[in-house]
Amino acid sequence: MEEDSARRLLLVRAVESEDVAESLLTREDRHYATGAALAHAPVADQDTASPRSPRRDEAFLARRSEYALSRLEPRYPTIGQACRSARWPRWINWVLPLAALLLGILSNEIDGRRLNIVAFPLIGMIAWNLVTYLILLAGLVRRLVPGGRHPVRPNPLARLVEQVAVRVRGEPGTQLLGRALRRFAADWLHFSSPLNYSRASRTLHVSAALLAAGVLIGMYWRALGIEYRAGWESTYFDAATLHGLISIVLGPASGLTGISLPGPAELQALRWRSGGGGVNAGPWIHLYATSAFLFIIGPRLVLAAWHAFRAARLSRRFPIPGAEDFYVRRLLRSAGGGGSVVRVIPYSFHPPERSQRQLQRLLTDVLGEKTRVAVDTPIPYGGEDDWLAGADLEAGGADHLVVLFNLSATPEAENHGALVAGIQRRLVQGRGGAGLTILLDDTAYRQRLAGQSGADARLETRRQAWEAMLGHQHVKPLAIDLDTDNAAALVRPLEGALMQPPQWAHSVGRA
Repeated sequence: MEEDSARRLLLVRAVESEDVAESLLTREDRHYATGAALAHAPVADQDTASPRSPRRDEAFLARRSEYALSRLEPRYPTIGQACRSARWPRWINWVLPLAALLLGILSNEIDGRRLNIVAFPLIGMIAWNLVTYLILLAGLVRRLVPGGRHPVRPNPLARLVEQVAVRVRGEPGTQLLGRALRRFAADWLHFSSPLNYSRASRTLHVSAALLAAGVLIGMYWRALGIEYRAGWESTYFDAATLHGLISIVLGPASGLTGISLPGPAELQALRWRSGGGGVNAGPWIHLYATSAFLFIIGPRLVLAAWHAFRAARLSRRFPIPGAEDFYVRRLLRSAGGGGSVVRVIPYSFHPPERSQRQLQRLLTDVLGEKTRVAVDTPIPYGGEDDWLAGADLEAGGADHLVVLFNLSATPEAENHGALVAGIQRRLVQGRGGAGLTILLDDTAYRQRLAGQSGADARLETRRQAWEAMLGHQHVKPLAIDLDTDNAAALVRPLEGALMQPPQWAHSVGRA
């Protein structure tokens, strides 16, 4: 997907994921965006065996985001500001290189008319660049060696430029909008990190090349009106040691230019003495300029060209959340005319037929008439490890996994918590895109407490105990009475629980 389309998709995704109550982007807005996008970019029918088309899916997602933002931006200008602020600022591409060029010209430190071939500025620059190349080479080898494909720590300067360049600003008008923009900022920095790193690296490589070029320009410019004398002095080097050093640094340049290097005896004669020493610096300047092109300017421009190519490729094929993402999967399923697939997993109790029918009706009311609900055989108490070892969470292409606990049970981290944590790990590893919702059936507990004083307080205490235990898994369970006659009152809370984005996915992925 194109970078601009991906940015809009991530922004709308953040808004819709946080706006469970549909107060920012209303239900009518969402239906309009989906319908208008389908008119231009239809997706495959989810209820047929027609093959998926990633390009058609991406076209639909891009169009829908455009239409959704067309409804959001007039009401909330901050959203438009956030989208624009997330763009890579083009001025960095030329300001940093020009600043490096100017710095190189102005930092041409030549002591009067003398050019010290040991303390020459380009020696330090060549050494610095060689160290940089070794670090880059080590990173490349680290990625290519089997078993070494873990992420390489990026160049800290490139990361600094990226962090300065990419930031989402704006004053959110509401707390909900603020959460959505913060989510978008985090998502955008995550997904755009490879692209921004390539752009930052490209700019820094060009800047390094122009810094060396600036030193050369300043040196040649000043040499037009002044005769510089080349010599040397050092506390630690003697003529033999210096000869070995310049043979390494200037040997390739000497071979290219035909300018011969002096031997140890000649170098000894160039050593600065009181009132004497040194020769015309012209040949030395040419040697160092050639070395700068060989070791700094040329390699840096090649690296800059590589990162420019990679950045251009990534901007045209920007990575976006796919079918493994809950939000994208739900959108494509709905747009393709297919119903959601819900898999209910009871633990340590068998919900009565009445409760099962009630839950199926509620899920259909929330997710649509075509919703298909399958209730698993209950997992026996203490059998969560065996179940996790043999369970196929992708069976039936479930969009939602609903784990159903009995509120009357005492919450136990080693059983209930272990089951939820295990399902989370499996979902992250499998990248199937199913959402995970935890329901607490309080029917039995409510009936047990019926007529007792303080029943509501005890129900609340038990709900809080479950929430505290499952808080370690970054999920918030929904207590629900599946025996109530007022099922309509449960639709909104259940909808919010089902549509809540999987906040736990990031923590599980880092574990």
